[in-house]
Amino acid sequence: MKKYEFTSETIETMDGHTLHRIRALRDFSDIKAGDLGGFIETEDNLSHDGDCWVGDDAYIYRDVARVYENAIVCGDAVVCGQVYGNAHVSGYTRVYIDAHVYGNARILKEAWVYSNAHVFGDSEVAGSARIASGAKVYGNAKIAAHAKIIGEVYENAKIGGRVRIYGSVYGNAKIAGNGHVYGKAYGNAKITGKNKCYIPTNCEVYEGDNIVEIVNTAA
Repeated sequence: MKKYEFTSETIETMDGHTLHRIRALRDFSDIKAGDLGGFIETEDNLSHDGDCWVGDDAYIYRDVARVYENAIVCGDAVVCGQVYGNAHVSGYTRVYIDAHVYGNARILKEAWVYSNAHVFGDSEVAGSARIASGAKVYGNAKIAAHAKIIGEVYENAKIGGRVRIYGSVYGNAKIAGNGHVYGKAYGNAKITGKNKCYIPTNCEVYEGDNIVEIVNTAA
């Protein structure tokens, strides 16, 4: 049984796609029959199964865009990738082609998730953070402010400020301020403040802000 229909209201995107506002046909989750939703291009974009929904003025479009299972996309979000599980995407966020947001992940405020990136688990990406193509954010990781993730952030790691993560940050590590992490930060690593930090590929931080060089002892 279908759970929504197209209304007569349409909108044209800047890249030439015609989207249709939807209206609920039956009650499910917090949605009541007759409630207006956001905009989708085709019925392939939003599943009729589960409790998934596109609300407010959110856009879902392109052939590969999918919202399904119990995922919610709302606010002014624009999704051209896939959002599923119990994921929640809201605000002025962007989820690009072939990006995946799933599990209990939350994409909030003005965060962007680029093509082929994966955000999942109980992670949260907020502020004006950017998750670059191929990057992964998962576990209970929290990304905020103007941080950019090119590598991986997971477990209970927290990233903020204008930090760029090219390597891996995990454990209970907290990185903020300015700087670039090409190596690893984990355990109870904590780097904050206005001073620009730089962690090379052959270095790691696992306690406080002490940067340790990794020495290869292999013969």
